[in-house]
Amino acid sequence: MKAAARANHILKLISDFGQVSVVDLIEDLEVSPETIRRDLKKLDIAGELIRVHGGAVKKQSEDIGTSFNKRAGHNICDKKSLVEQVINHIHEGSVIGLDASSSSWLVAQSLPDIECTVITNSLNNITALANKTKVTVISLGGWYSEKYKAFYGRITQKTLSELSLDYCIISCEGVDEMNGVWDSNEYNYEIKKTLISVARKSILMADKNKYNKKSLVKICNLEEIDIVITNIK
Repeated sequence: MKAAARANHILKLISDFGQVSVVDLIEDLEVSPETIRRDLKKLDIAGELIRVHGGAVKKQSEDIGTSFNKRAGHNICDKKSLVEQVINHIHEGSVIGLDASSSSWLVAQSLPDIECTVITNSLNNITALANKTKVTVISLGGWYSEKYKAFYGRITQKTLSELSLDYCIISCEGVDEMNGVWDSNEYNYEIKKTLISVARKSILMADKNKYNKKSLVKICNLEEIDIVITNIK
C-alpha cells in the first residue's frame, strides 16, 4: 500500500476511534513499525493528528478528565460506603466487568476471594486482584494510557464486545435523572458503553458529589442502567 493510501487509512481510524496504536496499524497495513512511525510523524507535522507514545490521537479530541492518581484520593469515604452494596450483588461464578474508575478499584480491593471472573482494562484493578487466587482475571489489552492507568483502543473494544458478562460495574463524572450518565473523555466513554452493552445487568456507582452534574460525553440515559448505587439522600 502506498504512503497516501496508508495515510488515508490512518486518518479514517483516527476519525472513527479517536486514537490508533502502532501495533494495530502494523497488523492492518502489514508494514514495518518504522514505516508506521514515519507515517505518523508526517501526519503529525502536517497537523492531521498528535503523536503519542505507542500511537497517535485525534488532534481535536478533548480530554478534560482527571488522572487516576488524582481521582483515587477524592471522596474516599463516600465511595467506600457504596462498595459493600456492590459486593452484595456479586456471587460465586459471576463474570464481572470493571471499568477503570477509582470506584471500581475500591471494588477490586474489597472483592472476596471467591470463584468468579473479572474482566477489566484497568491496570490498578489487575494489581488489586493479583493475590486473590480464586478470582480469574482477564485483562483487556490495547493502547496503554499512563494518565488513566488503563488500556484503550480497537483491541480493547473488540475483545470486550465479543464477551458476555453477568454484571458490569462502572462509575461516571456526572449523573441525573433528566440528563443521564456522563463522562469526561471519549476513551472511558467507549469502554463504559461497551461494558453496558455486553452485561446482563449494569451497576452504576455514583456518590453524592456526582449528582446533578454533566461532563463532556453522555454514556447513556439513566434508565439504561439496571442498578444505581448511591449515597444521595
